[in-house]
Amino acid sequence: MPMPVAGFPTPEAMPTPDSGPALDPTLDTPLHAQLAVLIREAIDNRTLRRGDAIPSEADLMARYHVSRGTVRRAIRTLVEEGYLTTRKGSGTFVAEGGLVRSGVRRPLSFARLLSDRGLDFSTRVLDRQVLPAPGAVATELSLAAGGTTLFMRRVRSVAGEPLVCQESWENLAACPGLAEADFEHESLFDAVERCSGRRVAQSEVRYLSLVAGAEHAAYLGCEAADPVLVLEQRIALDDGTPVEWSLTWLRPGESVAGVSLEDQVDPAPSHGTTGGPMTAAERRRLERGALAVRRGVVEIAHRYEGMPFHIGGALSMAEVVSVLVGHAMRTGRDGTPWEARDRLVVSKAHASVALYPALLEAGLISREDLERGLLGPDAVLFKHPRRDPARGIEASGGSLGMGLGYAAGLAVALGRKGLDSRVFCVVGDGECDEGSVWESAAFAGYRRLGNLTVVVDANGMQLDGATVDVLDNGPLSRKFAAFGFECEEVDGHDVAALARALDVRSERPRCVVAHTVKGKGLSFAEGRVEWHDMALDEAHYRQALAELAAQGEAIA
Repeated sequence: MPMPVAGFPTPEAMPTPDSGPALDPTLDTPLHAQLAVLIREAIDNRTLRRGDAIPSEADLMARYHVSRGTVRRAIRTLVEEGYLTTRKGSGTFVAEGGLVRSGVRRPLSFARLLSDRGLDFSTRVLDRQVLPAPGAVATELSLAAGGTTLFMRRVRSVAGEPLVCQESWENLAACPGLAEADFEHESLFDAVERCSGRRVAQSEVRYLSLVAGAEHAAYLGCEAADPVLVLEQRIALDDGTPVEWSLTWLRPGESVAGVSLEDQVDPAPSHGTTGGPMTAAERRRLERGALAVRRGVVEIAHRYEGMPFHIGGALSMAEVVSVLVGHAMRTGRDGTPWEARDRLVVSKAHASVALYPALLEAGLISREDLERGLLGPDAVLFKHPRRDPARGIEASGGSLGMGLGYAAGLAVALGRKGLDSRVFCVVGDGECDEGSVWESAAFAGYRRLGNLTVVVDANGMQLDGATVDVLDNGPLSRKFAAFGFECEEVDGHDVAALARALDVRSERPRCVVAHTVKGKGLSFAEGRVEWHDMALDEAHYRQALAELAAQGEAIA
């Protein structure tokens, strides 16, 4: 029997089949998410402490009556959030970091961090003045020397003990009225967004190890000679305007784990440009393209009331096809000579209803083509696509596992013609159960097809359930890497991250594993396996239109 881990319930204390399962398979929340919650709560309430090993995979499987894939997915979630860390050959442990920062992409806000962790904290404003910007601050905020700033010094305390001292300089030209805000009751980020009318979107963080010194020791309740961690952070709005430069002094012994960004201006060049960061306008264009894909899927499914469509998998790849057709690819409708165009093969062809709205946006098909429907003698587009290169449909589809071999053949043919065209192939993670996928991957890796990029729509579900429960393929990026692919994993709903990954071309074939959500964008379909193949009734159609309209309004 495995030895009990300190602070974690022993196997004898776990629920038995007679006392009821600890995880409830009837809930909408997936089992892996329920298990992640249990472990996270054990860490938050300090039942599990820093450095503690968590139970083994086999132990967790036995305790909670779940598959190894479910356990691994829960652990992966907590590793990404900064709660756990894995050590090869040793196991999985509670992260040593002091303040755990979840793995989301957002500038570091200590008020939000403490609130997210459920901690009661107080903020005391020690100093607050409107001052001319010192030289270094003016440089950081792109202000003229002596430009007007708001300087503040605040101490945040938890349970009466000081945790951090924050010293910040705010760009008042970008935030009219900020100097009058009540920062003891409103977070600085919230006030900045309210006064600027824009969103806080980007941060650059630098970590410094300093001695507290007499002044900051008094603020933090420590000794002047104590070593402390200091975070230097520069914050910008979604239009790139620098709005804050700050120093955050943490009390001795504290650290931050898992710091990351949300909606930063990502270094993804727009196609046909010389590169550089993705602009906010380009991001919005691609997000609107993904929204148009989702609307198109809904409209196609509504046209054939009572007929099942693969809605879940079509919605999960909306950003993928939007970025491919609208950014990464030379389509032949963008001034590229037709023969030199890039090719796209959608191997998960049952979800091609997501491809057609993207092709419409790119001018490869017409509104009339769509209006002729997907069935009957007048149709030129079909539920499962038929090869029609003139319309950007490079391969017929239907049988899973066939597309990658076809794409590899295209890549070879284009290379023999001396063309620098690229080939993109979209496969599903469930589709990767097919052996033909790996035969094709072996061929592509052996031939070093640097003009081939595979995009895996990894939404975690397939017809019969969760992919980890049907056939656990393990980390797909490692499998493709074993066949000679250069691999990258991204958030498949982040258009800037996708664009950055898809712009890369190397001497080897590439695989981009895009982590997505089945049914993304429609609350009634997200994460629901039944929407793999489902008819859209009138009530759900109306709800879908309302939800998509709200999402459209949210794209600034």
